[in-house]
Amino acid sequence: MTVSASVGQHERKGTPMDVTSSLLPAERQGQVLALVQERGSATVHELSRELGASISTVRRDLDLLAQQGLIARTHGGAIAKTHTASETRFDERQRENADEKRRIGQHALTLLEPNQSVYFDSSTTVMAAAEALRAEPIPLTAITHDIAIAAVLATLPQVHVMLPGGEIRAGSFTLVGATTHTFLRHLHVDVALIGIHAIRDGQLSEGSLPVAELKSALLGTTNRRVLLADHSKFGQTALIDVAPLGAVQDLITGQETPRQVLDHLELTQNLRVHTV
Repeated sequence: MTVSASVGQHERKGTPMDVTSSLLPAERQGQVLALVQERGSATVHELSRELGASISTVRRDLDLLAQQGLIARTHGGAIAKTHTASETRFDERQRENADEKRRIGQHALTLLEPNQSVYFDSSTTVMAAAEALRAEPIPLTAITHDIAIAAVLATLPQVHVMLPGGEIRAGSFTLVGATTHTFLRHLHVDVALIGIHAIRDGQLSEGSLPVAELKSALLGTTNRRVLLADHSKFGQTALIDVAPLGAVQDLITGQETPRQVLDHLELTQNLRVHTV
């Protein structure tokens, strides 16, 4: 990609040329968000230096991320939010659409067979499936990178629980980082119960780069991928694309999801839709 020589006239002397120009804006913004979240705060100059992006590009990215509620803008940089409007705290999300999530979680168990290995993604809807196991004595090997879900599963004598290492992501019970990724890369399970932040135009997306990367890795580790999503997830978009909706074989959602939306998915996507 050719960079006009005039660009340098608009930047201060010593500012790096924008070597991230080959990235899609969402990819670059995901890198900016990940650095701010990892450190808790970052300056424009730090981000410009580490990403090789121009000062003006970093400023625009920070302004956009702040508008989306993902960070808080400061003079000369940004600070991370422990939770945001787009990524509310686990306990708050658990209360949202609770009855629908309970029905979805209960139905998910009907797709499981005794003695299978089952991955429980970090999600309040997947948490509902874990809680439903209290009334369904199905013997399973359960794997999860969500500490709260692991705590529920650990109380069930019929369930053997595996938990990877990693770092606890701020404002959540989710393990992330290189150790978690290494664990996932060496894993192969029968079924994965997967949650998602947003579904639109046949695309699954998340608001956090570390979470999106984990979900993408998880999709490649399992024979059967089951997406658990309440009606509020449809028609929404988030910052980072995870995978096409066709990457899952089953979708479980509530009857609150508009019928025309589900009819369209059944026509255009190669997946089974379960409405509860």
